[in-house]
Amino acid sequence: MKISYKHIIENIEQSVDIKEISNALFQLGHEHEVDGEIFDIEFTPNRGDCLSIRGLLRDLNTFYDLNIDNEIYKNKIDNLKINFTNNLIDFCPKISFLQVEIDKIPDVYCSKVEDYFLDFNLKKNNFFTDISNYLSYETGQPTHCYKNSAIDGITLDSVKSNQKFKTLLDKTIELDKDDFAFFDNNNNVINLAGIMGGKNTACDQSTKTVLIECAYFCPEKIIGKTIKHNINSEAAYKFERNCDTDSHDYVLRRFLKIIEDHTNILNAEIFTYNNLTKRNKEIPFDFEKIKRIIGIEIKCDDVIDLLNRLGFIINEASITIPNHRHDIENLNDISEEVARVVGYDNIKPKPIQILKSRSKINNEELKIKNFLVDNGFYEVINDPFVSTVNDISVEVDNPLDSNRRYLRTDLKKSLLENLLFNEKR
Repeated sequence: MKISYKHIIENIEQSVDIKEISNALFQLGHEHEVDGEIFDIEFTPNRGDCLSIRGLLRDLNTFYDLNIDNEIYKNKIDNLKINFTNNLIDFCPKISFLQVEIDKIPDVYCSKVEDYFLDFNLKKNNFFTDISNYLSYETGQPTHCYKNSAIDGITLDSVKSNQKFKTLLDKTIELDKDDFAFFDNNNNVINLAGIMGGKNTACDQSTKTVLIECAYFCPEKIIGKTIKHNINSEAAYKFERNCDTDSHDYVLRRFLKIIEDHTNILNAEIFTYNNLTKRNKEIPFDFEKIKRIIGIEIKCDDVIDLLNRLGFIINEASITIPNHRHDIENLNDISEEVARVVGYDNIKPKPIQILKSRSKINNEELKIKNFLVDNGFYEVINDPFVSTVNDISVEVDNPLDSNRRYLRTDLKKSLLENLLFNEKR
């Protein structure tokens, strides 16, 4: 993901140059390249919470004094009466619709939004879609905008029969029963859920009344959809890496504030469907165990302060995990958080004893491998972590990708995936 240095430092109270920010990002485990004043960051699959300015600032908060939240709309928002049916509760347990009417479309954008398009050389679409795209960059939560005059009612359901769907990028794709979509009252698909909206309900340059969708979609059910339909979707990229279910109110009020900074809001109404049970994940707080895992001497107060700055809440017995940190499961994960802020370069190495293996090289297997490679059958190296589980699976305590938490025990599935991947291309 590309993030502008300028957009980071405007939230930091200290004066910090780009090299210092770069060093801090490397220490936190965020590999990147710097092109001018743009960070091109390669986030690991388990850190979907960092796919935004706000997410990155939460990590940098361990080093600097900064402002993570921007101004939001604080006025009362009336209830929206909308005909919405959710037949896929497990797929989408929480969703909000915000209807907004403005008096006129602005000619220019405020500096934050304008800089976003200039810095990344992005093409503008229309006022509401542009704000939606910027907000995804700022907060990490995708939103989708429907032209309100085109919406009479919405149903979220699976596709019952094969049908064509024209995306807002003018690409026609084939949907089948494995796809989830939003339908209008005439049973027409208006949005491939979590992936991309449709052409017929897209906003345009004259749209003054909009229906904004802000949803949480189950990551496991989003994964693979963009490959299946050959669609490049930033929204899907973020949804499949898990979004923060607690952020919806902030995101929509932030949306309204950005609109308010550009034009007058004539009306704003909101509808929320929530089938999620509010619960904060907790794990036992064991300072001595954290210290043993990392292998360094560190003060308990320093660990608590560090974790607090990362958003964790500590008491004597437990650690409350912030909702956006889906990757944290146990004290190994917590210890990794402490270690990356302390800096792995600051942890002295210790020798370890490795017992000599008694296993012998399988010469027959080596002969077969060499034979195949010599005859043009190139060797493949696949991810050793998989999502499938069987009787001999080994589960990883702190996987990089929560959807691949088991060590691979056979090659069949991986090789079939290679075959399918190559055949599609």
